[in-house]
Amino acid sequence: MAEAEKFSIIIPAYNEAGNIANTLREAIKVFKNFKDFKNSFEILVVDDGSTDNTSEIVNAFIDSSPENISLKSYRPNRGKGYALRYGFNFISGTYVLFLDADLDLHPYLAVGMFNLIQKKDADAVIGSKKNRHSTINYPFIRKFLSSGYYFFIRTLFKLPVKDTQTGIKLFRYEVLKRCMDKVKVNKYAFDLELLLAINGKGYKIIESPIDLRAKRRFGRIGIKDIFSVFTDTIKIFYRYYAKRFYD
Repeated sequence: MAEAEKFSIIIPAYNEAGNIANTLREAIKVFKNFKDFKNSFEILVVDDGSTDNTSEIVNAFIDSSPENISLKSYRPNRGKGYALRYGFNFISGTYVLFLDADLDLHPYLAVGMFNLIQKKDADAVIGSKKNRHSTINYPFIRKFLSSGYYFFIRTLFKLPVKDTQTGIKLFRYEVLKRCMDKVKVNKYAFDLELLLAINGKGYKIIESPIDLRAKRRFGRIGIKDIFSVFTDTIKIFYRYYAKRFYD
């Protein structure tokens, strides 16, 4: 059961040995200076079947840090969506932040998102590359792939948001608790399905500006992943229209 006024951060990580320590350091720095939650936050790293030493680095960080950090891991790799759904079983905050492990999106964005969720009385605040106040440093190939997917999903689905895939999202715990069982996708289309489930129950979703500084030219998505996103999205489309699964 969620505790009053606690902030939970779930960080899915797959082969992030080169980034995870810096991400944890920056997240701790942000939340220790975040007056609303400086004494009440937890960070959970979910190692999604990494083949490098991501888990060892996180464990070493845990041993040397007084903060509330924990690690859950499993084998084999199952996908970002599975990692987030799995991690949700182990957190207890009133607010839940999903944060990518690579530091392309800095944890400080969570402060503005929390202010928005309160000010707008929203149930979910999602980072958006399409927000006019966003700053995007993104390789052309990733922009091209992202724009193609956004056009695809906006053609298929009715959602009150322009960007479903950015890797920082903030939710009220109870909203996730009521919607997570509707999410079946394990990989990258997880974000889309979760937002459809949240919107289908009538919850309020708003978008927040971001500062994105992409380090990888192609990201983590290869040809196999692109095919997986496409097939998963078609399955979601079937559940959305034919079965009215998210109503």
